[in-house]
Amino acid sequence: MTRILLAVASLSLAAAAGADELPHEWHLAGQIKTCADGPIHRTFTLTAHDQIEPIGMSFRADQMEFTGAGRPPVLEACVGDTVTLLVENADKMAHGIDSHAFFIAPEHFGPVDAGGSLSYTGVMTVPGAFMFHCASGPVTDVHIKSGMVGEMVVYPRTGLRPAKEIAIVQGGFWGDPDSNGLVSPDTTRIMHNDPWAIAFNGRLEHETVHVRTHELIRVYFVNAGPGASSVHVMGTMLERFYPSGNPENVERDVQTGLVPAGGGASFELRLPEPGMYMLVDHDNLRFVPLGMAIPLMAE
Repeated sequence: MTRILLAVASLSLAAAAGADELPHEWHLAGQIKTCADGPIHRTFTLTAHDQIEPIGMSFRADQMEFTGAGRPPVLEACVGDTVTLLVENADKMAHGIDSHAFFIAPEHFGPVDAGGSLSYTGVMTVPGAFMFHCASGPVTDVHIKSGMVGEMVVYPRTGLRPAKEIAIVQGGFWGDPDSNGLVSPDTTRIMHNDPWAIAFNGRLEHETVHVRTHELIRVYFVNAGPGASSVHVMGTMLERFYPSGNPENVERDVQTGLVPAGGGASFELRLPEPGMYMLVDHDNLRFVPLGMAIPLMAE
């Protein structure tokens, strides 16, 4: 265990040293600020395109992505809000968007041809941590595994305890790096569910989350797959675990929480004493050397 913690701590230091090449990771407005004004109409505009992105450890990835809401994209709304999703397709192929937070006929999801746009609107009625992803007919799986995923957090309007709130999207990279460290999607790996690496937030290096000892941390987590994620924080338990991120679905004092592929969860925890704690997927510890751990520092 000590060797694992030291290895991941060194990865965190490497991330800090190369922080100028990766965008800021923790960008939630949070439940209190997002829900302060009562039900409103929110429009989220996302652009679909292809881009080469740094992912840390001197690697880059050739990604399809939605941009306009951070990387990975995270959208925030509250129960009662009316939400419009607008996708502008700046790529050379068809794309769409399927948000699991909507009750709506799937024909609205697309696809839409290159140069086009699509939008749809709905009222948020269920709180949770919801996956959204490209919807492009028979190639949807390829586009998801090429990076076209994000998270939509729908907060309950009341009832949450004040907390340090962060969002995590779990996904993978599906090709072997070339001699220049460029990872491009490999259809053979994609079809066999055989990622080169599984990662949090589309990167191999992570900023440290700094909190006070015993401060409540709330994580909104989406798993793009493949397979279930076995979320665990070394050195503590998940005080409350909410399947799908809905506060009505509460489990207490959970050592490891299961998040299915295409699903989400939220969970709350505290760090009992000063030190470094690691959030990991216990079923994918083989990817810890590639940075699959979120460092949580209690001070």
